[in-house]
Amino acid sequence: MERVPCTYMLTDIRYEEIGFEESEFEYKGNEAELWVVIQGNGTVELEGQTWSLQAGRLLVGLLSGKKPQQSNVFRHEDRLDTETACSEKGVGLSFYRLRFCMLGADGRPVPPDTALPFSGVLDFSPFSFCAERARRLHEIREHPGAAEALERQIAFQELLLAAVRRRQEHSWVAVEKGAGTNRISAMTSDRTDSREAVKRSVARMETEYRESLTVEALAASAGIGRWAYTQLFKDLTGKLPLDYLNEIRIRQAKHFLSATEDRLSEIAQRIGFSSEYYFSRRFKQLSGLSPGRYRRLQRQEVRVFAPYLEDALLALGIMPIAQYSHRAWGVQEYLPLGGVPAFDVANGTREDLSRLKPELLLFDDGFERWSLDRLSGVAPRFLLEQPGEAWSDKLRGTAALFGREAAAEQALSRYEEETAEAKSRLAAVPGGAASRGTVACLRITARSIILYAEQSGYTGPLLYRALGLKSPEMVRRLPQGQRNRLLNPEELALLGADHLFIVFDKSENRQAGDERQLLNHPCWKRLPAVQAGRVHEMDFFAWMNYGVLAHSRKIRDVMSLWH
Repeated sequence: MERVPCTYMLTDIRYEEIGFEESEFEYKGNEAELWVVIQGNGTVELEGQTWSLQAGRLLVGLLSGKKPQQSNVFRHEDRLDTETACSEKGVGLSFYRLRFCMLGADGRPVPPDTALPFSGVLDFSPFSFCAERARRLHEIREHPGAAEALERQIAFQELLLAAVRRRQEHSWVAVEKGAGTNRISAMTSDRTDSREAVKRSVARMETEYRESLTVEALAASAGIGRWAYTQLFKDLTGKLPLDYLNEIRIRQAKHFLSATEDRLSEIAQRIGFSSEYYFSRRFKQLSGLSPGRYRRLQRQEVRVFAPYLEDALLALGIMPIAQYSHRAWGVQEYLPLGGVPAFDVANGTREDLSRLKPELLLFDDGFERWSLDRLSGVAPRFLLEQPGEAWSDKLRGTAALFGREAAAEQALSRYEEETAEAKSRLAAVPGGAASRGTVACLRITARSIILYAEQSGYTGPLLYRALGLKSPEMVRRLPQGQRNRLLNPEELALLGADHLFIVFDKSENRQAGDERQLLNHPCWKRLPAVQAGRVHEMDFFAWMNYGVLAHSRKIRDVMSLWH
């Protein structure tokens, strides 16, 4: 018969111990019972069958006055069972009895045969989950108050839900009694793939993160042993279960910190942490900032120093208190940072930066390259995890820090529209974008020539993938994952690019102008692109940078050549 939707309401909580004497149980109306057997062994008659009871099993059904019986002590492999040894001391069977009723949407009782999730005995592992829930229910059974009543219902619902999931995904055992002997028959339900069970568990975390979820409880609800559950969970998410759960909680905490005035203790309780101290420690561990400082970042204009991340800050409408500067390269002139003090990332001191009174130091993966650890202590420091080439993720990560997610999405949306329009215009000629000829990007220093690859680097993904321009064969032959290739002047003739985008890097200069020595080399002068006037010098920082504003500048530079 088809099951009808209903609500299962806990109505009574008892703890029973059955010795050698039989005991009858009262049954009322349409109420059913869930037993959590914690000790001993025995049998009970249920719906015309006799079911085996022993520690570690659950029973669900309509008892209807039937009699559970304590069984004789039995041995397995000449070893006395721990659960049944208690019967020699006068306790043959011990269990928690949870009585519940089934109510339809209209609040009226629902017939048991259409409402019970299942009926019978169920083996459950890890059983500690069930025992702990049942013990807690019995402990608070008479506590007054609405909160306590709600806690009892929630604990019961968790226990029943775990039993139903276990019943659906694993086998259950019935003991049929007949002709004076017991016959064991295994009745196996359709198994759901374990990975699907873990996926449901992951989805459950997203909605039930406030609850006191343990790995044991999550594994039990998925019907999988703890070790196997943990391995499958990590395969699916790349994280351990509790690490994943804490990330969900911290994500929710960030929302409450930015959108409410709630105290930290209230937020900690709301998202499932047992104490404000543990919440604050975990928040700083995962976010790099204390909850209080994170909240302040969301509420005001912060004095931030973020070298080489000014592109992202400006896209979000944030003006830094100082801008990146390098003795050889200068400042990022493509950005509207006029009047913002420059700070030399290679030689600037703590004292220089302290005078600017920053409130936050924001760094990316260039932190170690420029030895920026020397600035520690000037202000709290936050390290972005996203690598340089994942520039859109880095923009979103920066936005999340300052509560400007909407501004990030608007900037990315404008960029996508700009890219799509440019690609369409480049292709709107006979032969498409390929008719423009092949293009390549070179970074030229006093000592080297660097050719950038097709699938990675500052320019390749934009020129070849986003805009649809054609790369020379030498670029296409670069191994997957290789960002660039060093060339000597003689190899330039093999490049065969119709258009060259070049930038000059002054970092290897011994004297002014060294970076342009290549322009006088015979091999350079013989290049067809040079002779045809198809060499285009671009702004160094705009083309050697990742960022939504830098990429927009590249698009405008390219489009200015053909339109």
